[in-house]
Amino acid sequence: MSATVPLLLERDNVNDESVVLVRWFVRHGERVEADTLLAEIETSKANVEVYSPSAGFLVWSFPEGATIPVSAAIGQIAAVAPEREFRFAATRAAEDGAGAARGATDARAAANGVRGAHAVVVAEPEFPAATAYRQRISPLAAKMMAAHGLTAKDFAGISAVRRQDVLDVLTPPGPQPAASATGRPAAAKITQPFKAIALSRMKRREGQSLASGVGNAVQSAVSVVCTTLGLRRRIAETFVGGSASAVIVYEVSRLLRKYPAFNATFRDGAMLQYESVNVGYAMDDGRGLKVAVIHDCDALPLQEVSARMNDLTVAYIDDKITPAQIANATFTVSDMSGLGVAGFYPLISENQGAILGVGGEQFVPGSAAATFSLTLSFDHQLADGRTAALFLNDLKHRLAAYEAPETPVELACSQCGRTAAQVADLDGYLLISAQPKGYLCTLCAAGY
Repeated sequence: MSATVPLLLERDNVNDESVVLVRWFVRHGERVEADTLLAEIETSKANVEVYSPSAGFLVWSFPEGATIPVSAAIGQIAAVAPEREFRFAATRAAEDGAGAARGATDARAAANGVRGAHAVVVAEPEFPAATAYRQRISPLAAKMMAAHGLTAKDFAGISAVRRQDVLDVLTPPGPQPAASATGRPAAAKITQPFKAIALSRMKRREGQSLASGVGNAVQSAVSVVCTTLGLRRRIAETFVGGSASAVIVYEVSRLLRKYPAFNATFRDGAMLQYESVNVGYAMDDGRGLKVAVIHDCDALPLQEVSARMNDLTVAYIDDKITPAQIANATFTVSDMSGLGVAGFYPLISENQGAILGVGGEQFVPGSAAATFSLTLSFDHQLADGRTAALFLNDLKHRLAAYEAPETPVELACSQCGRTAAQVADLDGYLLISAQPKGYLCTLCAAGY
């Protein structure tokens, strides 16, 4: 082999601008043969192994743990062994007797809370990344670099340097908008007359909790429409002191064991999956939102869940709810059916990864059938839309089992709600439909 061969990364994920060098399997300067496993690279899709393209000596360009631009070479296969070892910048500075470099290294180490010039956190390669691959510079970029005293080292990690790259170096990003007390960018200045009304401490805390939850999550939502024959009425008739809200909380707690990604939160690139299922139930009678928590809800029978929700509701109304009764929820249910809301988009609470919004039953005039909506807002860093849809449909089928009718219900179109008799009066008839599931009249099928 007469020349060095750069170890370039295959761009298997177009969304990745950089990757992480997880580990080296071969030490710097060691001889390798073709197809030898050299390194492991972490991308946003998976971990990728890098093999030697030919025989020679491995020369590192980056240390383990480094974030590397996809256009850069992680190292190279050289014809001869490197003369020097790959070392931290602080170690090289100490060996070379560079006092100024040593002082700067000590300062950086002190800033990181580390003692000693050899304990610097930031590593620098013996062979700069800019020389570990073939760098191309456009003629215009070369003229601009010469005019401003820039060199190829100023563009390390960029394989093709163009005019815009030079402008980016010469013109750093402008100042960012000042942050507010919540850490979010300050709001734009108001230029029209206004009256300032101080918010209550409870309302401010509510806003901080929701801002923290939404700010930590990549929030998404999925909704399903459920058919109903009067779920709340049926539950009230079937169970003593029965509450449809208690049934929803009860069934949700069981499903969270099946779908643990919704009983979790996101922190520092990891899913923190809670060991307990503590379902919060949002309550607000106009005096401020409170989320009462049924701890270890998945281990309680339905009657106990209902009894605890009643006790928490009474405590809320009497202003006697304790901090322990509103702490450590791992999932929240927000039921706005009592306000006639058809559907809404709930916000994820602090330290949680999902919340369920329950809409009210919407009855079609002249029909015993109705619909209501279930909306799951979730953190897309923890789960995806398909998993959310499976969760909601499981819950939908569980709730439908509570309202088995005692008498047959006349068949009706699932789209417009017309009964079979009403459709017949309009010279139509019902068709068995797969989507929407149930029956579809010929009038709706024709677009009327």
